[in-house]
Formats: sequence, structure tokens, C-alpha cells
Amino acid sequence: MRFVVRRLFVTLAALALAAPAALAQANPIDDLLKLATDAFNNLEYSKADSLARSVMTMNLSAQQRTRAQMVMAAAAYPEEVSAQRRPAALMLLKQLVRANYQLTMPQELTWAGLDSLLSEAKRTTFSLAVSGENQQVAIGVDGKGKIHVKAGRPSFFRITIVPKSGSGVAVADSMTGVAEGDFVFPTMRNERPVFTTGEYNVIISGYVPGARGDTATMTYTLRADAPPLTFLQVPTTMDSTKLLSERAGRFGTKSIFPALLAGGAAFAFSSVLRGEGEIANDVGADGKGVMVAGVIAATTIYAGFKDKGRLLPANVAANKAAGEAFQKSIVDAEAENRRRITEYRTTLTLELEGR
Repeated sequence: MRFVVRRLFVTLAALALAAPAALAQANPIDDLLKLATDAFNNLEYSKADSLARSVMTMNLSAQQRTRAQMVMAAAAYPEEVSAQRRPAALMLLKQLVRANYQLTMPQELTWAGLDSLLSEAKRTTFSLAVSGENQQVAIGVDGKGKIHVKAGRPSFFRITIVPKSGSGVAVADSMTGVAEGDFVFPTMRNERPVFTTGEYNVIISGYVPGARGDTATMTYTLRADAPPLTFLQVPTTMDSTKLLSERAGRFGTKSIFPALLAGGAAFAFSSVLRGEGEIANDVGADGKGVMVAGVIAATTIYAGFKDKGRLLPANVAANKAAGEAFQKSIVDAEAENRRRITEYRTTLTLELEGR
């Protein structure tokens, strides 16, 4: 009676899927797996096992590989006692649960005895389950990616994320003494992106310390969308050639000619003057003129060289504005660079089909 119910279930499922399946593009591997499942439900266990094993040499997805191993396990442990090969079925189930702690057998392949054997495999085998959001968006220096791991008992877990092409390790971390936990890893380090756009291998391993053979390793694909982070150049020095002179030109050597004129005029004027009293008798007119002319000339030259030039208020204001603009350019560039860091986005797409 159980066989009749199983056949009826498979027939109804096939009818329900017939229309959309006809529109879908044929996949030879999926076709072989369906033939293997049909053979199992037709009680042709050897044929089911043979068909499932034939696809194991092909380039399979993780889902297809799991399906093939499920068919092989079911074919090795059917309800008919005479066809049961318990050790072979248990070995296959251990291989399956080693990579998926939460594995369940599909209804069309299982029965109570096989479910019990699966429970035994989970009890006696180190198994690892990995989960996480398919797409994760991390923003700024506090952006994080997260992957959850779980095992059937307290274990040691390790994660390594490496680029598929190139070299280097983007992430390396571990946990110990826990049955489950989260690997939380930064997407920026020292205000720089950890990832570049491309594909990465996420290698997760787990084992029970001291338990021989209790280990599992899974590899997943992680696609990162991480555009280059570029910065504005922060000015360090101001262009002095753009500054204006704040004073008019100094007299300097230009004061020599006026000094000679002034001195000469003083000498000529003093030569026509006569002093009174003793000075008129003791100092001649020429001597007095030379002394006065020399003092006037020297004073004029001295004043010319000490002259700093006339202050030009418009130029002073222009230079001040230029200095303030330079300081503002520094502040603006630094603020823009901080904004780019704060708003930087890394998008991680995790494919949870392990292999």
C-alpha cells in the first residue's frame, strides 16, 4: 500500500509540474536525476543508484550533487529489507550532513527508517550549517558583513575570504568552544575598503578539538561590488605668486637724486648768506653751505631708504580674502574626503550553495 501511495504522489507532482517544465530549458543533469528518482519510485533501486552515480562525474552544482547523493542513499536503504545496504546508506548520509547540519530528505525519497538513519548520521557525524543574508550592504567605516555558522556540538570554526584571482587574504577569523555563532567582518579597515569589485572564495571549516575525523570544510562564492574610493587632494601650500604687493614701491636709491638736488640747493642758498658775530668771522660761507647741504642730503637719502612704501588697502584686503579661501579649500577638501569615507558602500552577494 505504501508503494502505491508513493507512486500516486510522484504522479500528481509530475502532472503539476508538467506545464512549466515544458517551457523551461532542458538540463541533461536534471533530466538524469529525474530519471533516477523515477526509477527509485518504480522500485528499480539498482537503476536509480546507477543513474545517480553517473552524474557524479559531471560538473554539478551543489544542489545537483546533494540530490544525486540523496537518491543514492535512498536506493541503498529502501523499505524492502532485502534491498537494504545500511552501511552504504549511512556513509552517504554522513557525507551529506557533514556539509549541512539541517539536511532533510525530500518526501518522495524517504520513509521512517531512512529518517531514523539520517538522525543517527547527525548524532555521530560532525556537521556544519552555514547561513546568512544573500545580499548585504555595508556603509562607511562601521560597515560589516555577517555569516552564521552552526554545528551539532561545541566546535572550532574558522573563516577565510580570499580573492578568486590575485593574492592576499581579505578576512581571516575564528571562533572556538561554541556550537553556533556569527562571523562578523569589517568591509573597511583604516578607512580604506577591504574588498575590491570581484569574486571571492569564502572558506569555512569546523571541527571538534580532540575528536578524530570530526571536521568539515565548505567553500562559498562571495561577489563584492566595491568601487574604488578616491579622495580630493588636500592643499598644503598656498601659491604665493597670486599674492599682491600690499605697499607701494620704496624710494630707496630713487631718493639719491632728490637728495643731491636738495643738498645743492641748500649749499647755493647758504653761500649768499652771512652770519653775524663770531660765526661770521670764524666760519666762511662755503664751509657753512657744505655742512648744511650734507645734512640735508644725508637726511633725504636716509629717509628714502627707510621708507616702507605706502600701504595699499585694496591689495591687503585681496590677500586676506585669498588666505581665507585657501584655508577654506583645506577644510572643504577634508570634509569631502570624510564624507566619501562615511558614505562608502560595499555590496556583498553571498551564494550559499557550498561545495
